[in-house]
Amino acid sequence: LQQPSPSDCRATNIIEVKVALIMHAMSKILFLTLLGFTTGFSIITSRPNAAVGARPTTALAAKGGSKKKKGIARTTKGFGAPPPKLEDVLAKMKTRTPDNADEVDCPCGSGKTHGECCGPFLSGEKKCLTPSDVLRSRYTAFTWRYIKYIMDTTHKTCRDYREDRVAWANDLNKGGMFDSFTFVKLDPSKEEDGDNENESFIEFKVTLRANEDRGGSVAGQETIISERSRFVRAGADEAWTYASGEVRSDVAGLEDVALN
Repeated sequence: LQQPSPSDCRATNIIEVKVALIMHAMSKILFLTLLGFTTGFSIITSRPNAAVGARPTTALAAKGGSKKKKGIARTTKGFGAPPPKLEDVLAKMKTRTPDNADEVDCPCGSGKTHGECCGPFLSGEKKCLTPSDVLRSRYTAFTWRYIKYIMDTTHKTCRDYREDRVAWANDLNKGGMFDSFTFVKLDPSKEEDGDNENESFIEFKVTLRANEDRGGSVAGQETIISERSRFVRAGADEAWTYASGEVRSDVAGLEDVALN
């Protein structure tokens, strides 16, 4: 074999140096690219504004820090079904409202039709300017299952109040609308003044009739619930809302016991 000349050796050395520089540069670019990818993925999946209940993938999982492979790293940030809207949840709930509601006698017992009495309150056309307005309209709302109105007329200081209105609506729908009973009658007393002009009390009785044999009640049996409710408002021109109530029953042995 012919031995290479000194000039050939120099040319070969120059080529090898250039190749080595190119390889080094490519390695550095590849390292920076991978570093940028993993860092960016970690930031995306670790943002503090993630939706409540989301389970963001950690940077460790994204970078493959675990020795055991448990599947592809996932993130729920920006993906999946959006949280349910209150309007959509309420639309799926049953109601006891008759088709000709505005034409029938109002359940509150005022002697007026629903369209002339509680209807405008439940539809939002009028606001409750007296504690009696709140009491009568809420009774009608319970009678016909107006869940949103019950929430809308509950003051924030009431122990029943919930910030999560979807969860609140679901709880009312499940066990807070007296579905095992028929509302028979509302018997309210006069309004009583509270400590100031923005507080008032009303004592009243509600007669319920059991629809079925359940929980100690016999179908057709009537039970009278007594309550002294507290109502408040923010100011003279503001709507009244329900704040609290002490509930009692006519069941033998419980007449003098506050049920709540």
